[in-house]
Amino acid sequence: MQRDDLPLLAWRPSKQVLLFPLIRRVSKVRHTARMLSGKQGDDAALYWKQVTAANRKHLARVGLDDSEIDAQLQAFFDAVQNEMVRQSYSGRHGGGAA
Repeated sequence: MQRDDLPLLAWRPSKQVLLFPLIRRVSKVRHTARMLSGKQGDDAALYWKQVTAANRKHLARVGLDDSEIDAQLQAFFDAVQNEMVRQSYSGRHGGGAA
């Protein structure tokens, strides 16, 4: 038996179920949108890179592969963009229920 044939060294933990995908974390989406709305240019880009790096690290830690992580981050980006539009619209038009 060679050193590379040891089953213990080939073991990989199973993936965890992602109970709360990034797009379902409404508070996180709203907070990120609010923070991004208050920033411009390089400040906004730096903040987004920090948010993306933290989310990427979390998703890798729970066992998602790179393609799944990219899909989650793209969905989160879309959710944040939609929330920024919603916040902008509700801010201009008084918001609230009819």
